[in-house]
Amino acid sequence: MTTNPEAAVPLLAVDLDGTVRWGKDELGRFVHGPDDVVIFPEAVEQIRRWKARGGRVIAVSNQGGIALGHTDMTMCSAAMMRTQQLCGYMFDKICWCSHYNSDAVKDPEMRYCWCRKPSPGLLIEGALELAAKHGEYYPPHLGLFVGDRSEDEACAKLAGFPFQWASGWRAEVAKRGEP
Repeated sequence: MTTNPEAAVPLLAVDLDGTVRWGKDELGRFVHGPDDVVIFPEAVEQIRRWKARGGRVIAVSNQGGIALGHTDMTMCSAAMMRTQQLCGYMFDKICWCSHYNSDAVKDPEMRYCWCRKPSPGLLIEGALELAAKHGEYYPPHLGLFVGDRSEDEACAKLAGFPFQWASGWRAEVAKRGEP
């Protein structure tokens, strides 16, 4: 990874459910597959604006329904691809944690991890993969983490990113109007 100041790029890290796409609060259930994906248009506009300013965008999402058996990796992957499609293929990377720390999950491999938010592991891993691919680096002070839950805010803090609540972030589109 380079430390050339010209290669410093702002990184927007976004949660998905409840931030970019409807989540349990909006749907009344969790997103389990591609047919459940409904996008907030304001989120797409915010991502577009970030990209237009030269930034990268990474999605960081907890998908514990896989560990709990509510969905599987195939359906989750299809939902992520549908999300990418509906967002105009603007994500540079979509990462998700399929673990869930609960007695309901019997497989220890699916119960314990370093990647489930609020842990910053998934965000850091995703940023390192992007950095290696593009020869860039992503100073946290240039970036932003947007989410709708306390674990998103805690993840941002642990990774050193400024944090913004999803509802306020999406509302900025209405305040500024269309470009």
